[in-house]
Amino acid sequence: MNISDYLQFLEPIQEQLNKVYSIASLALTVLIGLWLFNFIVGLIQRTFSVGKAIGGFYRNYFHRHLRKVIISVLNTFKKPTNAI
Repeated sequence: MNISDYLQFLEPIQEQLNKVYSIASLALTVLIGLWLFNFIVGLIQRTFSVGKAIGGFYRNYFHRHLRKVIISVLNTFKKPTNAI
């Protein structure tokens, strides 16, 4: 038998392997997509948590004092009104 005859016997196996490879690459693509989605959602969640912690700290300890300073600075530059 010729080598091309042997290759004809291997064609069905090659077709099956191509199908398995196609399904495996699709599954890998879906898994990578889900992992990226989970990664982005995790980053958003961590950013929100850090922002909430910093905002709570600012609101509890600095906001009151900073507000008084800003209002007093704005009142210094305010023109006096003539109330008649």
